[in-house]
Amino acid sequence: MILLEDRSLLEITGPEQKKFLQGLVTNDVYKASESRLIYAAMLNAQGRFLYDFFIFDVGEKLMLDCFAPRRDEIIQKLNLYKLRAQVEIKKNDELKVLSTVSDTKVSDTFFPDPRNPGLGHRLYSPNYQLPPTTYRLEYDMGRILLKIPESEHDLTYEKSLILEFGFDELNAIDYNKGCYVGQELTARTHHLGEIRKKVFHVKIAAEKVEKNSEIDCTGKSVGIILSSVLHKGELHALSLIKHPQEVDLNNLKTAGQKISVIN
Repeated sequence: MILLEDRSLLEITGPEQKKFLQGLVTNDVYKASESRLIYAAMLNAQGRFLYDFFIFDVGEKLMLDCFAPRRDEIIQKLNLYKLRAQVEIKKNDELKVLSTVSDTKVSDTFFPDPRNPGLGHRLYSPNYQLPPTTYRLEYDMGRILLKIPESEHDLTYEKSLILEFGFDELNAIDYNKGCYVGQELTARTHHLGEIRKKVFHVKIAAEKVEKNSEIDCTGKSVGIILSSVLHKGELHALSLIKHPQEVDLNNLKTAGQKISVIN
């Protein structure tokens, strides 16, 4: 069991809660329920990444599991869109956000991770007691092995394009749900197939590297390093690199250190 300390919850209540959120996020909010967790992103008007959410119901509340450092900002942003919608948006500090690879249900709010079965389950509990844990190492290593980017550990606020980070493969986008903020660029890119970069799992011959460090191929910048984890003496990372047709994946470096593409 891993406590995800960088995630926190907010709740939306009121008779128009799903109708309100439906026009703001990339996935179909009506698919979220007390038995189903969905994953979605919120974009700016130019179609660039703002936030990611896991969404589920608890009674008459719509719960959003979000990146904790952005929670206050997210509430402010949602309130800007609120207008006359019959909703109330506030923090929920009663529930902790946890992740587990076990299939044993230990909470009523216990869901398969919608991004990839290999990530196990997410659960939300008010009183689950945990010993101290090196959660970032365990959790992030699992994400990196599965090539799953997450929030601002990997994406860049108001700059990243979610299709380059494979959000459609993470079940975060519903192309049939109707309009939402930032939809035009996302839909056009999807239908025209104009995605020139993709996420790779790499190993780096170093002990540490900063996020957004440039990746070099024969003197040309071809991508950036995303989140990384030092595991058993090896630095594993996610990276965003131009498609293999444009890049020699066997000749990559960052800060002078060799990069080996795993998959």
